[in-house]
Amino acid sequence: MRNISFENKDLYNSGETNNIINALESNNKNLLKDIEKKILYVNLGLLKYMEAYIIQTYLFNIIKENNGIGIILLLEHSPVITTGNNGLTDNLLVNESELKKQNIELIKSNRGGDITFHGPGQLIGYPIFNLSYFKKDITLYVYNIEQVIINLLEKYGIKGKRIPEHRGVFVDNNKIASIGIRIKRWITTHGFSLNVNVDLGYFNNIIACGLKNYPQTSMNNLLKKQIVMDDVKNQTIISFSEIFEYPVYSVNT
Repeated sequence: MRNISFENKDLYNSGETNNIINALESNNKNLLKDIEKKILYVNLGLLKYMEAYIIQTYLFNIIKENNGIGIILLLEHSPVITTGNNGLTDNLLVNESELKKQNIELIKSNRGGDITFHGPGQLIGYPIFNLSYFKKDITLYVYNIEQVIINLLEKYGIKGKRIPEHRGVFVDNNKIASIGIRIKRWITTHGFSLNVNVDLGYFNNIIACGLKNYPQTSMNNLLKKQIVMDDVKNQTIISFSEIFEYPVYSVNT
């Protein structure tokens, strides 16, 4: 299992992530000024888990050093199973050899939460928020992220809900969105995953989030049609602006 460390300086040695970081720096000269006034949004494509983590780390430092409000990353991951910061794999149902056959990475993350899967067709959201601009309340922050997703699903005629004792968003007794976060100096990293068009067969490799009685579902599965990911991203940003009560502006990459 690969392990990630938030303080690992070698993370920056990556071609793809360096390209994105360089583009952010060169194409957005007002980035530092803007992060003190508004939430910024970066629309990324399909990235490996570690590539996105490097970008998170870079933007975390920008927010910390410049007292910014926040930046939202929306993207998809190539197939990966991640564990929470306890590193337990009790809910992994296959060995690493089988995962390699399926081209699925296995990574120990430093987020909270249990084991989960990320893959193409799943919307990943990484809000890097400075909670000093909101309330320094972790429970409220998670609640608000859930509400962002519930409001988004409502736009598609899907009734999402919370289930007491469990993080995330559910539809009936099926889980459609998961949340796993990390907070350091009251700045958030990691975030949520929403099953849009993802192949649900991947979840047969794990007991997702350790919840045996709440199988995974997706927007595609519920609506019986392919969902346009860019439309979901746009609705997500609208929902973030409504719930967190700040304007959200797109950043070029």
